[in-house]
Amino acid sequence: MRFVLRLRRRWPFIAVPLVAVLTAGAVVYAVSDPDCTDCLRPAGGGSITTALKVTGETGEPLADATVTLHAPLDKPVKLTTGDDGVAEAPDLMGPAVAVVEADGHLPEPVPLGWSDSGKQVEIKMIARKANRFAVHSAGDVMFGRRYAAPTQEESSGRAEPLIPDGDAAAGAENVVAAIAPAFAAADFRTVNVETVLSDKPADAAYPGKRYILKSAAQTAAGLRKLSTDLAVLANNHSRDLLDAGVADTRAALSRAGIAMVGAGANAEEAAAAHHRDGMSVLAYTSVEGSFVNESFPAAGVRQPADVSPKDQWQYQTRSWGFPAAGIPVQQRRIREAWERFSAAESKSAPEQVAAMWASLSEVYPEMQDWVARRGHGGAAVWDDKTSVDQIRAAAEKSPLVMVQMHAGFQFQEAASDNIREIARKAVDAGADIVVAHHPHVLQGMEWYKGKLIAYSLGNFVFEQNFLASFASAFLRTVWEGDQLVEARLYPLELVDYKPVPVTDSAARRVLGSIWERSLLPLESYRADSGDIRTKPKNNDKSSTSVSMVLERHTARLTAATAQDSPHNQEIKPRELADLPVPAGALVKPGEARGLEVGRDLYGWGHFEDETADAQVSEAVHWSVNSKREGVRSGTASHGLRSLHLEAKDGNAVQTRPIARIPLPRHRAYEEKRGKPAPADPVPSYSFTANVRRSTSAVPELRVDVYHFDDSNPAEDPSSEVVATYTKPVDVPADGKWHRVVIDIPVSELDSGPGQGNMIMPYLKLGAPASSSQTAWAEVDELRFFEWREATDATVKAFGSYGWVRNRTDVSLTLPYAVREQ
Repeated sequence: MRFVLRLRRRWPFIAVPLVAVLTAGAVVYAVSDPDCTDCLRPAGGGSITTALKVTGETGEPLADATVTLHAPLDKPVKLTTGDDGVAEAPDLMGPAVAVVEADGHLPEPVPLGWSDSGKQVEIKMIARKANRFAVHSAGDVMFGRRYAAPTQEESSGRAEPLIPDGDAAAGAENVVAAIAPAFAAADFRTVNVETVLSDKPADAAYPGKRYILKSAAQTAAGLRKLSTDLAVLANNHSRDLLDAGVADTRAALSRAGIAMVGAGANAEEAAAAHHRDGMSVLAYTSVEGSFVNESFPAAGVRQPADVSPKDQWQYQTRSWGFPAAGIPVQQRRIREAWERFSAAESKSAPEQVAAMWASLSEVYPEMQDWVARRGHGGAAVWDDKTSVDQIRAAAEKSPLVMVQMHAGFQFQEAASDNIREIARKAVDAGADIVVAHHPHVLQGMEWYKGKLIAYSLGNFVFEQNFLASFASAFLRTVWEGDQLVEARLYPLELVDYKPVPVTDSAARRVLGSIWERSLLPLESYRADSGDIRTKPKNNDKSSTSVSMVLERHTARLTAATAQDSPHNQEIKPRELADLPVPAGALVKPGEARGLEVGRDLYGWGHFEDETADAQVSEAVHWSVNSKREGVRSGTASHGLRSLHLEAKDGNAVQTRPIARIPLPRHRAYEEKRGKPAPADPVPSYSFTANVRRSTSAVPELRVDVYHFDDSNPAEDPSSEVVATYTKPVDVPADGKWHRVVIDIPVSELDSGPGQGNMIMPYLKLGAPASSSQTAWAEVDELRFFEWREATDATVKAFGSYGWVRNRTDVSLTLPYAVREQ
C-alpha cells in the first residue's frame, strides 16, 4: 500500500493553455522531492511513457501477445510483446485504455493512467479453458432526451445534440466510443436497456407517466458498438410506449442481432430465460407502477387552487365500474377506481382480471402498469413463487445462472430492503450471481452464501444531470462452469453524458464509494409517510462483506476480511487538518467530542486529467466555456493542474460545477415511538480551497441554495432557489497560495421558503473597470465538506472521512480505525 499512499500527494499533468489547446510536452519522469518521495512530476508539458509486461497465470512471459492501445480512439495502435512479454507503448498525451489478447487466454482490458508513467505495468492473463469465459455486466442504458435535445449548458459548451435525428446511429456510437474497447473485451456482455427503441411520435407515450424514455431505433448501433450480447428489458421503462413500444424495442434489437430478456408481449414471453452455452440469464423487476396509482389524490382530498393544469385530471371524476366483479358503475376519481380494482383483482380469475383491466384503462388511460400481466405485455415482474420456480428450472438446465433484477429506490446509497430480500431468494433458488439496477447510482455489493450480489451498478449510458449519477462501473466476472474465478470492477464516469473509464484518484473515488456502501450497516425502506429512509440492516452468518484489492485502476473483489489498523491524530485548537490516510482507505472515527470528521461531497475540485479517453480533458464536471476560464498546468498548489480565471476591463468571469451538490441532512434513521428519528448528528458544511490572486482581482463565491422535491411519484418534481449568498474570497494579493475556509451555516440553508437540500456554487472573478491590467485568480483543491461530530458520525460505520477539524480552544485527539483496500 506504500505505492498508493505516495500517489495520493501529486499527479503528473498535461499542459493545457487557457483555450484548451494541447501543446507539445516532455516526458513525465520520477524525481526525488523532500515533500513527495518518488512522486511523478512533469518536465514542461506532459505525456505518459509506459510499458506493458504480459504474463500467464504462473508469471511466465507471454510472447506475441497483442496489445491494442486505444489512443486515439478512432485509430488504435497495435503492439506485440517480445520474448520477455514486454510491449513498449508510445507516449500518451493522457490516460487511455489498452486491451491485451494472447492465444489461449481471456482478453483483458487495462486502463493506463499517470501513475503508470515511468513504470512497467504487469498484466497477468487468465488462461482460457474449455468452460472458462468472461462476462461484462453494466447498468442502465438509454440514448434519448438530452442526448437528442440538450437542455442545459454542459462543460464542453456543446449546443448541438450528441445524437442528432439525422444520424442517430453514428451519434450513439460516438457516445460510447471511450468505454466500448474495455467493455467489449469479454465473451458475453449484458446491459440494462432502460428505454424504448422506437421512432413513434411523442403522442404514442403512456398517458400520465411522468418520465418517458424513448430512444431512436437506430441508436441500437450504440449497443452494437458496446458489443452487447444481451439486452435486459425487465425495467420500468420497457412499456413507456405501451405494448407497441415493447414490440418496437424487440424488433430493433433483433435487427441489430442482439438477444433480449425480461420483456415481451405477454407474461410468458417476458419471463423467458435467455440460454447460451453453459449459462442462463433471467431478468425481473419489482418496479411495476402500483405505487404511482396509490399516490393519486384520494376521493376526499380537495383540489388545490395552484394545481398544474396538466395534473387536474387526477381530481376529475369519470364513470367506470365492472359489475361482473361486483364494482357498480359510477363517477370516480382515478385513485378510487384503482382501489376498487385492486380489491377485486385478488378475487378474480385471470381472464376476468384482463377484461377488468382493459375496461379500467380505457376509462383511465393514465392508470399505470408497467409489467406483463392483466392481458397486456411489458416487463417480467418478480413473484416470490413463479420467479423462484423459474430460477430453479434454469438451474437444472444450466450450470451457471445469472439473475438480473430491477428494484430498489432511486438515488439511495443504501440498498433497499426489498432488493436484499429478492436477491437472497434468487440465490436460494439457484442463482450464481445477482446483478441489480434501478437506483441510478452505485450501491454496495456482498457475498451471500458465497454468491456475489451487486445491488446497483448505476448508470452506464444515461443523461441524468445529478452529480450522484455520474459515477459508475461495470462488473467483470470470469467463470469456470459455475465457479467464479475472478470478479473485478472497472470504474467510469459519465462526462457530458459519455461513459469514460477513469484512473488514479478518480478511479479510487468511485471504487471507494462502492466499498463504503458495501460496508454500510443500513438498508433503505419506504416509511408509512411514503418517504424513503434508512434503518439498520440485519446481517446473518450467510452474508459476507465485499473486500477490494486495488489493481491497475480497477478493484478485484474478494471475500477476505480486510484488516483494520488503529490510529490517533492530535488536532490543534481551531485547526482543520487532513487525516494521514492511505488513498482509497476508509475511516471509522472513534469517540472524540469537540472534533468533527469531514467528507468531500463534490470530489472534482482537483482539476487533474484522469479520464481514460485518449485525449486531454478540461475540468471534468465543470462548466468551463469561455476564453477567460480554463485549466492550466505547472502552477498548481497540489497535483499538477489548477483552475485559472481572468477578468479584464471590468468584465467579470464566472464558472461553476456542471451539477448541483446534494446536502444530505441525515443518512441514518431509527424508529422512536413509531416515528423515524435521525440516528446521526446534524451536519455543518464548508467550502475550502487553495487560492491565489493578482492585485486587482476580486474573487468571490456565490452559492445558490435549492429546494428540490421529487417525493410524489404522481407529480413532476419541483426545484426552486430558496436563498442566494455571495461570500468574499479573502486572500492576500501576493501571488502565493492560501487556504480559504468558507462556512455555510445550516441556518443559511433553511432561511428561505423551503429547506435547502442542494447547492450550486459559482466561482466569480471581478476586476475594477479603471484597471488596464488583466486580473487573474487560480483555484485548486476545492472541496465542499460535510462535517459531523466524530463521536456520533453517521452510524459508526467506515466512511470516506479524510479530514478533521477542531471546534474547541484546546488540542484534542481523534482515535480512528483505517481499513485499506
